Amino acid sequence: MGMRETVKLCRQFGFIRGIASAAVVTAGLTGAPTHAFGAEPGQVAPNLPGAEDEPAQDDRVDQLEQRLMELSDRLKQSEERQRVKAESPLSIHGYVDFGFFAPMGNHGAGFVEDVGHMQFPQYSQYSWMFLGDILGSPVNSRGEAASLGNPPGVNRFDSVNSNGAPGFIANEVNLRLGYALSERALLRTSVNFVPRTGHEFALGDFVEVDLAEMEYVLTADGNTSLFVGKMLPVLGIEYKERKSDQRFGITPSLVHRYTSGSQLGLKLRSKLFQEWVILAGSVTNNSSGTEQFDFSSEIDRNSGKTVNGRAALSVPVGDLTRIAPGDRLELGASGEIGPQDFATNNAQNIFFWGVDLQYIGTNIWLKAQFLRGKAPGTADGTAWQLDLHSSGYVELDWQALGWLGFMGRAEQRDAFVAQGTDRAYLTKQRRFTVGGRFVVNPHIIVKAEYLANVEYGGIAAIDNNMFTSSLVLAY
Repeated sequence: MGMRETVKLCRQFGFIRGIASAAVVTAGLTGAPTHAFGAEPGQVAPNLPGAEDEPAQDDRVDQLEQRLMELSDRLKQSEERQRVKAESPLSIHGYVDFGFFAPMGNHGAGFVEDVGHMQFPQYSQYSWMFLGDILGSPVNSRGEAASLGNPPGVNRFDSVNSNGAPGFIANEVNLRLGYALSERALLRTSVNFVPRTGHEFALGDFVEVDLAEMEYVLTADGNTSLFVGKMLPVLGIEYKERKSDQRFGITPSLVHRYTSGSQLGLKLRSKLFQEWVILAGSVTNNSSGTEQFDFSSEIDRNSGKTVNGRAALSVPVGDLTRIAPGDRLELGASGEIGPQDFATNNAQNIFFWGVDLQYIGTNIWLKAQFLRGKAPGTADGTAWQLDLHSSGYVELDWQALGWLGFMGRAEQRDAFVAQGTDRAYLTKQRRFTVGGRFVVNPHIIVKAEYLANVEYGGIAAIDNNMFTSSLVLAY
C-alpha cells in the first residue's frame, strides 16, 4: 500500500470514527439501546471496553450543557446592553394646536363694568368696579380669553384681542425635550411658541419656557425623586393636563389659574406602600398661579419662600374588585403658603388649600377639585388682594369608542380681586361645559366645546358664552 492510499484510509477511518462517536453520544442522550452490527433486532450490543466510564461521560455532557446555558445568558445580557446603548438619550415630543372659536357676545370679554356702582354700591370705595371673570371666555388650553375688553385705567397685553369676532387661531406650537443625563438623572424642558398679531411694527409672537427641570431618581425602585429647576406644581390635580395633547377637552377650569403655573425651586415626590400613598412637597420662589394672572412671580422680591405640599391615597380599586383591572381611585389634599409674590416684605402670606378626587379608569375618568385661598395684597396695589371662596369643578371624561369621546364639566368660581382702592373684580360664576373629541390616530385629534357661563349672587347675566374647537397634531 502506497503512502497516498494510507493517508486516504486514515482520513476515512477518522471520519467514520467521528460519526460513530456522535451516534454513541446521541444514543446515550436519548436513552435508545444500541444494537450490534448484524445482530437481531432483539439483541443488545455487548458492552464495549470502558463502558464503566459512562457516568463520567454523562457528567461531562451535563457540564457542557450548563456552560452552553451560561454562554447563552451572557450573550443575551450583552445584546441587551448594546440595545440600551443604541437607544438615544434624547427624546423629542410636542404638538401644534390650531383652533377656531366663536364668542357669543359682549365683544368676547367675560366681564362688564359696574358703571356708577349701580349693582353693588357697597364697593363704592373702588374707583372702578367690574363684574364677571376677566378670563371667563377662554378659547384654548392656555386659558387665553377671546378678549380682555377695554376697561378704563389700565393697559393690558391682550394676546388674542378678537373684539368678539369668530376666527381661526394658531394657539401654540409646543416643543418638549428630554435628555438622560445619567441612569438616574433626567433633564426635561418645554417651550411654547405662541403666534399672535403684531402692532406698531412690533411682532406679536412670543416664546414661553414653562418647564426646565432635572429629575434625579433617589431610589432603585424609581418611586422617589428629587426635582430642581422650573417645575410642575403640587397644588391640586389640574396641572397634570395643562397641555393640549394631555387634556381630554380643550379649555381649563375656572380654578386652573391658581393651580397650574410652573414654580422655581426644589421638589421631592415619593410613592410609598406599593404606590398606595403619594407624597409631594416643594420649596419655591412663587405660588402655583399662572403667569397671565396677578398672583405669581418667578423672581422673588422678598426673602421668604413658598412651601407647597400634597398627600394622596391611591387605591387600586380595579385590582381589588377584579372588575376593572388597572382602575384607581385617588383622594388627595394639598396646600401652599408663603409671602405674597410682588410684595417687598414677608409680612403677609398668600395661601391656598383644597381637596381633590380622581377616578382613573380604562376609558372613563372622573376628576374633582375644591379650592379656597386668600392673599392680603398691598395698600399701594403692587400686590393684588384675593379672597377666593368655595370654588372648584367636577369633570367626567368618557372615551366611548376608540375614536370618539365625550366630556362634561360643572364648575364654580366665587372670588373678589382688588388692586388697592383703584379697581376691583367681583366674580360669582358657574359654568357648564360640554364637548367631544374625534381621534383620527394618536397623533391627530379634533376637539370641540361649548361653554355656558351663568352669573349668580346678584350679578346680572352677561352674554359671555363661548364655542371653541381645536386640532391637535402631536409628535
